[in-house]
Amino acid sequence: MARHLNPLEKEFLVRQYKGNPNVKISDFCNVNCVSVTAFKKWLKLYDEFGIEGLAKGDKELQNLLPEGVERTEEAYRLEIMKLRIENERLKKNYMAQRGADGKMVYIPLKPKSSQ
Repeated sequence: MARHLNPLEKEFLVRQYKGNPNVKISDFCNVNCVSVTAFKKWLKLYDEFGIEGLAKGDKELQNLLPEGVERTEEAYRLEIMKLRIENERLKKNYMAQRGADGKMVYIPLKPKSSQ
C-alpha cells in the first residue's frame, strides 16, 4: 500500500524532478514509489497553483493559508520580509506594536538573565 504524501513532500518531488531534465518521468516515479499518473497530476497542479494546488486534492488538510490572505508571489515575499524584521527585533530583545495613536511603539522585552 502506498503511503500518503503531504503537500510539502509532493513539492519536494516536483522540484527535484524539474531540477533533473535528463531523467525520464517513469524512472523518477519508480525510484520514488509514485504512480506516473499521480505525479503528472501533481506537476500540472503545481505549475498552475503552486503548493496550494498540491493541497487542494487532499481532503485531510484545510487551506494552507488563513481566510483573506492573498495568494500571490508578491504577497508571500512581503510576508517573509515582515517575519524577518520581526525575527531580528526579537533577537535584539524588543518588540514593535502600534500605539493607540497609530504610531509605532518599541517595547523592550524581559532582560536576559546573567546566569
